[in-house]
Amino acid sequence: MSIPSKITPDHLKDTIVEIRFDSAIPLDLLAGTALTLLGPQGFIYTPAPDNNISFGVGQNQQISIGLNAPNKSGFFIKDSIRIQFISNIIAFNCLIDKYVGWTIYSETIKKVSRLFVDNGLIKSFNRISIRYISEFEGVEILHNIKGQINISDTGLGLKDSVLRLTKDIDNIKTFVTLTNSTKKIIPTTNQILEVSLVDINVFETLSQNSLIDVFEEKLEKVHLLQKEVFFGLISDPFLKSLNPEY
Repeated sequence: MSIPSKITPDHLKDTIVEIRFDSAIPLDLLAGTALTLLGPQGFIYTPAPDNNISFGVGQNQQISIGLNAPNKSGFFIKDSIRIQFISNIIAFNCLIDKYVGWTIYSETIKKVSRLFVDNGLIKSFNRISIRYISEFEGVEILHNIKGQINISDTGLGLKDSVLRLTKDIDNIKTFVTLTNSTKKIIPTTNQILEVSLVDINVFETLSQNSLIDVFEEKLEKVHLLQKEVFFGLISDPFLKSLNPEY
């Protein structure tokens, strides 16, 4: 399968890259120590907000986009990329609607990771997770994937439906959540939009005491797998409508 290098627009609302690592210093000192390293690199510290972005899904359901965990630091932001520490996790993300593209994004992730290794913050790496969430306005995503979902005999439709798929091979796990035609409220205007979400999370558990070179190789591998799942999932007509470039 030929994988597009990009689609225009990218439709991305969340682009989380989580790196789990073994720390060389106490975890409660990580964020403060990182500030002394990231500041000279142009990163600005911003306190974490109290809540996340949420989408209503059917009756009394929500899908939350963003990171929300105890003992989390604020954000270190440079240009359109932000970094957050959550215990032994470094979470990278691009600001909403400001995805910088994988080349720039991955270069920043690798540069920051090497900076922490070289300065004794990270001892080794143990897991990489890439979770991209795409939003499509006015699209019923379950009508635009390969294959068919037929529930007509039940008398139910596909509106407000959530389909979850998983795949587990060796030390790589893939989670796909398709949210069909849910309602999104724009806080500033109270406008209600109908959108579909494609949420793909691929993670690989690394071998014990993996070092920076292994981490960088696996980062590219997991990203490629994430792209293969997305483009292998959607139908050819829908892909053409996304203005793919190869």
